[in-house]
Amino acid sequence: MSHNMNTRFFYEDGTGGIFDEQGQEAPSYVEDKSFRLKKLTDLRKYIKNQEVQVEARSPADTEMKEAEPKKERDLQYNIYTFEDRKRYFYFLKEKLMKPKQAATAANVNYDTARKWKQTYEDDPERNIPIKKTNKTIYRIVSQLNEAHKFHLINFFDEDCTATIQDAVEDLTAKFADLDIKKSRIAEFMKEECNLSIKVVSRHPVARNKEENLQKRADWVEKWVQNGMDYLKNCIFVDESGFDINMRRSRGWSPRGSKSITETPSTKATSHSVLGAISAIGVVNMKLRESGNLKRRKVMGATKRKAPEGQLSVPKGTTGEHYLQFISDTMDIMDEFSGMKGYFIIMDNAPIHVPEIIDPIIMQRGYTPVYLPPYSPELNPIEQFWSIIKAKVRRTKLSDIETLTTRIIEASEAVPIVHLENIIQHSVNQFEKCQNKMPL
Repeated sequence: MSHNMNTRFFYEDGTGGIFDEQGQEAPSYVEDKSFRLKKLTDLRKYIKNQEVQVEARSPADTEMKEAEPKKERDLQYNIYTFEDRKRYFYFLKEKLMKPKQAATAANVNYDTARKWKQTYEDDPERNIPIKKTNKTIYRIVSQLNEAHKFHLINFFDEDCTATIQDAVEDLTAKFADLDIKKSRIAEFMKEECNLSIKVVSRHPVARNKEENLQKRADWVEKWVQNGMDYLKNCIFVDESGFDINMRRSRGWSPRGSKSITETPSTKATSHSVLGAISAIGVVNMKLRESGNLKRRKVMGATKRKAPEGQLSVPKGTTGEHYLQFISDTMDIMDEFSGMKGYFIIMDNAPIHVPEIIDPIIMQRGYTPVYLPPYSPELNPIEQFWSIIKAKVRRTKLSDIETLTTRIIEASEAVPIVHLENIIQHSVNQFEKCQNKMPL
């Protein structure tokens, strides 16, 4: 897009400051107060798509019939010899095949092979039968013992991002007579220390401080005593950001080459989506529309505040957006008698202004509940967003799709049993909170 030489564009730095493309302070500006919301889906549409029954009904009278006798199953059992076991463990241990591949190669039923493997893992003293080959296999007696095991476990407890090389150096510094390869350490970590590599979850330092552990314990005790039941009388509200460049974080590529996906060179517009879910379905999903957010040109190049210069600054979800969304959500809840008196669970974000929102919620017959700080595990909708984003990322958008249509499709396709499961997962954290355990 072209513009004349007198036109300059200014941007927000994320902390409230407005600067031009050279980093100079902007002239004066005004904020756009528009807070329109676009409907994506709601509980009525969700029920229609899922074909679920929300309102409880009395069970219909049914005629009791005698159940038909079960047909006898024709069971066939395979009889395996000791040689079959040796052949399976040969493929598993010497050829380093995966358990299912080893079972197939050895012509052994996978369930049977899995039981064999578990039996030997449960009893380390038992010698694993190995198929003899023409090659003599020499196995060096391990230098690593219980002392090394506990040292490694403590080492990675202190720094889970340390590398295997770091572990080797730390071990050899601690145990002077130890001379061992990195590959053996890796094998020992996996088999003896029960350690595995995972994606690192980064938590704020304050997350599990004593004061926040206490706040979680107090929160659970207070609201459970007040009749809050996540699976029976709660709705969970939150917002999340989506953009058109969302891609899967992992990808396939030929060995030795990077996995690369091309994205537009310009920063994609971020869409803020407000959502509300419960154990009976997706209650409300709305997109925060930007309204009239044209960037207006600011004349002049000086750093002085120019009274005639104005810039319209797109903002994130504001208190007005949130209040409108809560009001719309309660309108939907009013249509379902079973949701009367529900608890509305929210995090403690700055846009959730209790002195404004709480009276409105309580006037409508609902109860506002604010989660303790640093407690995303207690809000099931956090997992819901992960499910939706995974569905949005699954494939490239077709010519007839938009990010909005993909979000709608994903939201309406989440089975109610999945909603129940992610809510139950949050309920399972209550005991940890009561015992002041880290989340």
